[in-house]
Formats: sequence, structure tokens, C-alpha cells
Amino acid sequence: MRGVWLEEVGTPWLVADLPDQEVMAGGVLIDVVAVRVPSYTRQVLTGALGYDLPTPLVPGPTCIGRVRELADDVFGVQVGDVVLCNSLYSSDDVVSSPDEILIGWTGNGSARSARMQQRWRHGSFAERACYPSTCITPLPGAELWPRPELLPFLASLAIADGGLRRGRLYGGQTVIVNGATGNLGGAAVMAALARGAARVVATGRRPEGLAALEQLDPRVSAVTLSGDRNRDRDTIIASTGGGADLLLDVIAHTPTPDPTLACIDALRLRGTAVLVGGVRHDLALPYQRIQRQQLTVTGSFMFDSTTALQVWRLVQSGALPLDSLTVHAFELDRFDDAIERAATLTGLEYAVLLPG
Repeated sequence: MRGVWLEEVGTPWLVADLPDQEVMAGGVLIDVVAVRVPSYTRQVLTGALGYDLPTPLVPGPTCIGRVRELADDVFGVQVGDVVLCNSLYSSDDVVSSPDEILIGWTGNGSARSARMQQRWRHGSFAERACYPSTCITPLPGAELWPRPELLPFLASLAIADGGLRRGRLYGGQTVIVNGATGNLGGAAVMAALARGAARVVATGRRPEGLAALEQLDPRVSAVTLSGDRNRDRDTIIASTGGGADLLLDVIAHTPTPDPTLACIDALRLRGTAVLVGGVRHDLALPYQRIQRQQLTVTGSFMFDSTTALQVWRLVQSGALPLDSLTVHAFELDRFDDAIERAATLTGLEYAVLLPG
């Protein structure tokens, strides 16, 4: 099979003929149909982000695949099914804290995480990949979907929708999506609209990306962040009409945590903030305000199969249309072109590999 091969973090990668992937116990062997190339892929492979990659390996995140072969102890899918392959794999420890890895992407540095990575090492930047059956979500009817290059966006939608569910979003509420001009931010705006939000306030630093989101639906309004916490708070509150019920914070790493804090400041009584993004700063949370206004601050990471299937049903029904997306598709041998292009894309544009 052809695939991307990384011998060691920080060294040149290459697209090469590799030994065929084989199905493992508890696993599902897939032909990779399409995989999104994240904008930060180069930084992962060069080591700039400090990800814990178990080299040598085939890297690659969550993908769309077609089931090629099943282990004898796998019963929930069938050969030929189109599936969403979630790279998040958990040790499912119910006694102490579980360890988790992102297959083909990173671990958490623990000894158990390292053993999990040795077992499930290779990711999706190849013609074939093998995933644990617990990471597989069948997508009924997806074999008839006319544009398979759109399906990798389901992962971003599921991550966003998982955060909205964690925040207990219900129809008629006002939602802030902070960091809305990234791929995950665009997905969050789309998911909030599909879930019946009455108003979605999209915040970010790129006016052109925010303008594109406002074109999705009259319920979307945009706030370009100034970097001044108090000014941004006041602008967001005015745009929400007095404060938001829910904040979905999907912002990437920023010089300060002020954009996140400004959005938390804009929550109304009993509002909820769900942290999903890549902020690497500690948050100095306002203790008295959280207590007196009964605010909730919680985290959300990746997604589960239930959320993924619900998102797919919304897409199938037309309640969550994908026609606003712009996809830049590349064959596997143009991997370098794909990562270069991916680094320039935000919002409702993304790059995808089509290994088949």
C-alpha cells in the first residue's frame, strides 16, 4: 500500500510503498476514503507542537473509511460499510483515570499510553488503516453520498456538537462561538444553527472569515475581537442582546486568555461555558461572579459514536447542509502540497487527502 512514512519526528517524511496493513484482534481494517489534513499538520510532524508520536509510523488523524476486513471478535459493522474512524482511543479504566491516545497523532506521555500507541500505532495518511472497533461509527447510507470529500468534516461537526451537548444547548438559546473563523469554529456555528439556536454570535480575529459565517443564516452575527477584554465583553453583550446562554470556546492558542475571558464575562445568569479549544494559558476565573450568577464552566474533548451518528443524521436529513464548505482535494502523492494548502485555510475551507 502507499502511505506517508515518518521515521522520526523532525526528520523528512515521505510517501512510499509500505507493507500492507493487516487486521488485528478487536480491529477493523479500512480502505481510507478521505482524511482531512489539519492546518497544523506540519507542526505536528516537525515536533513544533510537542506531540507524542510513536515513530516510526504512518501519521494521520480521524478519517472516513470503507470496511475491508473485520477481526473475528468484531460484530458491529460489516464489510463494505462506510465508517467514521475516530482517532480517540481510551483505556476505559473505570477505577482510576483512563489513558487516551489519538491514534497516529499523539498520546499523553504515560506508560500505559505508550503501550496503547505501540498496539495502535499507525494513522490514516495511507491507503489502508486499522482501528479498534470501539473507534468505528457506521454511517448508514453514506455509500451513496455523492461527495465523499465532504464527509471528513463530520469529525469537526461531532467535536463541536459534543461541546454543545455538554453545554445542554436547547432550541431558542443564544450561543457564542469563540474562535469561529477556524475549521472547528465554522463547524460549531453550523451545529448550533442545526440544533435550533435563536442567535449565534461568532467571534474571531479575521473579519473576512466572520463575514462568510454571517452568510450562513440571518441568526448569525459577528464580532471582530479587539484584544481589549472589557471592550470585547461589551460588544459581545450588545450583539447577544443582553448576554448569552452558552459559550462554546474553540479558539486556538492566543497570546493571552483575554478573548476567552471576555466571552465568559458575556454570559447571562446560569450561563454555561464549554472549553473545547487550544488555549494554553491558565484562566483567572471570576470566583464571585461564577458563584452569584450560578455559571457553569466545563470541558469537552473529541466526540463519541452517539454524537457522530446524530450529526450524520442531521446531515442526511438536510438540517445540517454541507454545501457551504469548500474542499481542496489532493491525491496521496501530493501530500506536501496538501499540508502547504491546509496551513492557509480557515473557517469553511479545508484540505483533504483522497488516498484511494
